[in-house]
Amino acid sequence: MHREERVKVKRRVVAFVGTAVLASALAAPSASADGPAEIYLGKRTGSFTVGGLPGKYTWVDKQYRSTSLSNLRKHSIRITYNGCANWRARAAVRWGSGYDTSESSAKGCRKSVLLTPQGDLNANVTMTVHRDPTDVSGSVVIKPVN
Repeated sequence: MHREERVKVKRRVVAFVGTAVLASALAAPSASADGPAEIYLGKRTGSFTVGGLPGKYTWVDKQYRSTSLSNLRKHSIRITYNGCANWRARAAVRWGSGYDTSESSAKGCRKSVLLTPQGDLNANVTMTVHRDPTDVSGSVVIKPVN
């Protein structure tokens, strides 16, 4: 009799776990997931040089509006340099009474970095690229897509 009870308990556990897995697979995604929590607004593109050095840095800024916070704009900025260099990029955007920054670096040839700052809906993004070891910088201001 004791053995039969263990078998019944195991079957109940298996049935419960299976039901939980099925329910989680069919559940709606959470509000923090990318996609439903963001509305694509558009993109801005451009290029700039750093301190008169040869070569251009090209950038693409895809902008999204948050659905959970009405005054929040998220940026996805891809910066690419086709030459060979050691460089780092930084983007800053106003968010409330402070600033949100995102930075990344690259070493080698034909590299790109991704910056993801987020800030106020109508704030400009200031993006700066700094070249090592020449110690020169170049900046560009990205306006929000309306």
